Amino acid sequence: PRPESCHTSHPQRKTLHHQHEPRTEARIPSIQAMHSLLHALTTAMIPRRCASCGTPLDGTEAGWCIPCAFTWSRATRSPLDRFGGRLGWAWANAWLKMTGQEERRLVHALKYGGDPSLGRLLGRTMALELHQDRGLERLSHWAVVPIPLHRRRQRKRGYNQSLCLAEGWNEITAMPVLQVLRRIRAGRSLTGYDRRKRIMVEAPRFLWSTSNGDIPLNVEGLILMDDVITTGSTLEEAHQALRAQWPGPIGFAAMVDAAV
Repeated sequence: PRPESCHTSHPQRKTLHHQHEPRTEARIPSIQAMHSLLHALTTAMIPRRCASCGTPLDGTEAGWCIPCAFTWSRATRSPLDRFGGRLGWAWANAWLKMTGQEERRLVHALKYGGDPSLGRLLGRTMALELHQDRGLERLSHWAVVPIPLHRRRQRKRGYNQSLCLAEGWNEITAMPVLQVLRRIRAGRSLTGYDRRKRIMVEAPRFLWSTSNGDIPLNVEGLILMDDVITTGSTLEEAHQALRAQWPGPIGFAAMVDAAV
């Protein structure tokens, strides 16, 4: 007689599959419990610390502790003062003011901490506060353009902190994130430079990035997103690169205003 095939037929495979479904579903809670246990053990062995003051965080705190969120100095003066009325910014705001070590540690953690989720969380918090105080609702049809990093610096850090801020900003404002600028020269790091030396250093240059497409027709304005504004030279260079291709209104938002 003809030997029978050792392979199961399609109906048999379907029956066997349904027989194993309850076992698979039963394993899901145990996997979730194991994940929670491993997360708790990791947190106990390597506690998360506040990005601003370095104290250990509890389970209810995200990237920084609650006292730091209240003690950060909010920016009250307009960041447009450093431009002297030039460029015709349509909207400009800064969230925090660089007054102490807490704000400096926060900026350092954002840039060099290796945690892009911190930038998204800061972008969400910044958008929430500015939306309540500075009237972001009138910019509902605008888009946000993060200041780009040079490819070598972004490869070294692993992420662009301005892009992370823009992504968090998008979660609150629903403004699309458009990466339409490209940094063509890395430039030198300005960390530790005073205001006079920063002005003397040649500013980085940007170009319109044609690889990321054009700006959507429903966008009425663009907001440049930067982490720290010092002399304003970076934003001025980015403004010039945008103005070469975009005739509409341009504004900017910065997480920290470093003017003293």
